[in-house]
Amino acid sequence: MQFDTFLMERNQTLFENGVEINLTESGIHPCTIEEILPAQEAEALLRLPLGYGWTDGRPDLRSAIASWYPGASATNVLVTNGSSEATMITLMAMIDPGDKVLFAVPNFMQVDGLGRALGMDVRRLPLLADRGWQVDPEALKTATKDGVKLIAVTNPGNPTGAVLAQRSREALLDAARETGAWLLVDEIYRGGEIDGAETETFYGAYERVIVTSSLSKSFACPGLRLGWIVGPQEVVEEAAKRQDYTTIGSGILSQILGASVMEPTNRERILARGRALLRENADLVERWVTKRNRWSWQRPAAGGMAFLHYDFAMPSEELSNELREEQSVFVVAGSWFGIENHIRIGIGVQTEHLEEGLARLDKFLTRRGLA
Repeated sequence: MQFDTFLMERNQTLFENGVEINLTESGIHPCTIEEILPAQEAEALLRLPLGYGWTDGRPDLRSAIASWYPGASATNVLVTNGSSEATMITLMAMIDPGDKVLFAVPNFMQVDGLGRALGMDVRRLPLLADRGWQVDPEALKTATKDGVKLIAVTNPGNPTGAVLAQRSREALLDAARETGAWLLVDEIYRGGEIDGAETETFYGAYERVIVTSSLSKSFACPGLRLGWIVGPQEVVEEAAKRQDYTTIGSGILSQILGASVMEPTNRERILARGRALLRENADLVERWVTKRNRWSWQRPAAGGMAFLHYDFAMPSEELSNELREEQSVFVVAGSWFGIENHIRIGIGVQTEHLEEGLARLDKFLTRRGLA
């Protein structure tokens, strides 16, 4: 089975731990265990037998996750190793080789590469940059007129941080209903809103909606590698059968910590921590962009990332590589999302880290006469 290189993930694996300033992450500066668990509960982990536990997710964890999705119960939740496994086993469970999948771009490119490797007919639906990265209803109608098995979107978006407007939501739901398609929505950045209210979940808006998410981004716990599927019980059951062949289940320590993170009161405290940092850092990037004529952006609505446009002739991968080599600052090339003249920088990092990264980017640009 042949896979295209997952450019962003492969580059991050190779370089993110070897730089002084890593701005490729799109989540929030990580929590510590003591920020999640009271000291007495954290100490109790030292005496915990490291058995398998609940391979499909502890009941309290599944219930806590379900509580974030109106109308969901624990039976609608499957716990996975990150949202990447959630997406993979969902595709394996619900889509067959040759089935048509419509994939909204720009986006995290897993569905695109994995779907094609599994023999699916993946088509891309470009979002409209000049309309705030929204769905084009007419393009969507054209793309689905001959039928489609699954429509995949991310909301809030990656790498843009844009939230789908009501018109875009309705267009997607209408297209799914008319064709009987599954609507797969990656909501991993929900909860990381910068200026507005919490993003409305797609779960419950249509009987064939499947949501994936994880603790890696808005919940600031990427090291737990804990994700989930929320969907109809038939999807959860079929995905669980595939998980029996992949990872069997997630780790017991991650599930215990995850249940604490997703306990409603704790959940809101952790999300508030992240939102405060995102607002401060988004304002910092806005001041930086405003003072530079060759750079522009659309302020993100959610998520720990800013998608910056520049107007000079340098391929984004070249910019990423040379900035990393010369200034030890690592940013995501827009070309890894199929969009040139852009870079994605992480704004969920500690503020002083971001300030230093932008200062080094200035040095890099000044030396080339591009400031």
